[in-house]
Amino acid sequence: MPQIIFLPHAEHCPEGAVVEAQPGETIIAAAKRNDIDIEHACEMSCACTTCHVIVREGFQSLEASDELEDDMLDKAWGLEPHSPAVVPGSGR
Repeated sequence: MPQIIFLPHAEHCPEGAVVEAQPGETIIAAAKRNDIDIEHACEMSCACTTCHVIVREGFQSLEASDELEDDMLDKAWGLEPHSPAVVPGSGR
């Protein structure tokens, strides 16, 4: 089963966490299921980029982004080369 390692973040996950993810589960769904509150202003409807995260390792294991995700990330703040949105349906 895939694992997601959340690095410590003072606001969202002060101690960091390692969580099990179901195959195909999004990063935000796995985070929420494990009480890690990643901001998601549009309630995961893929209408904003508040839920984007930075993937430090394993980016190549994610599904390729689609055009909608790329368009949304063009508007994101704090974007880095490995910043997928964690939106439903994207595998992220």
